[in-house]
Amino acid sequence: MKKKYQEIKEKYLELQGYTVPKMYQSSFVHWGGGVDVQYIYSKFLKDLPNNSKILVIGVMGGRDYFFLKNCGYEVTAVDIGTQPEITPITLCNIEEPLPFSESSFDAVLFGEVLEHLKHDVVALENVKRILKPTGKLIVSIPFYNDWEDGHMRIHSPLSGRRLLALSGFTVVDYLERPGVIWLNIFNWVQHGLSFLSYLLRGKSVYPLTTKLIGRFEWFWGHKIFLRPIRKLSKHFGGYYLCTKSSVAFDHISVNKDLYTGGQIESKTN
Repeated sequence: MKKKYQEIKEKYLELQGYTVPKMYQSSFVHWGGGVDVQYIYSKFLKDLPNNSKILVIGVMGGRDYFFLKNCGYEVTAVDIGTQPEITPITLCNIEEPLPFSESSFDAVLFGEVLEHLKHDVVALENVKRILKPTGKLIVSIPFYNDWEDGHMRIHSPLSGRRLLALSGFTVVDYLERPGVIWLNIFNWVQHGLSFLSYLLRGKSVYPLTTKLIGRFEWFWGHKIFLRPIRKLSKHFGGYYLCTKSSVAFDHISVNKDLYTGGQIESKTN
């Protein structure tokens, strides 16, 4: 059964024209952090030429790195340690100045990394320096998540926006995950259908289901009124598409207006 499943995945990727190491192939057929995320990122980057330079910060799992490479982009990988079968890779701490020239990337992908940092604003400012004036920053953040030891910050949808504004970015598109609700049984169903279809027709249903999954998450993820349902999921999080802002958010002025001078007097009367 396991060998047949691997055969089905490889056949599907071959039909897509993708080259992906075996250990990273599941993310190209899996819902819940796999094909759904790839679809969202492809929508965010749809107007970038194929040879655009993209920096992927944090490449564990290989999902974003190999997906973008197979889309025709020139991808550079950055991480704090080596990752299997991802070469070349630049090893560095993104909270320190990055070893790239100013305005050298068309897009930067910052997936599930910000919450792991001590100096998150510094890291974003480092990214802003190497991003082209018209470049795109894509950030994904888990919300209300303190169960991973590596998480140094706990974010909400609004705190994510404020952090990005504080670092000199403007959010131009935003959606949340899961679109409505995510259950692992959904994957069992689509894998089972692909297995049966492959046995009967020699073709999986992945070309159909992966597109449907992506479109479903893209459409419903933009419906903010579903947030109370999403908050029930431990996978609750958000995707931010950002551009560089000419003026950073002035948090000092905001806090001064809110909590000093006449405001304090009016609050105590």
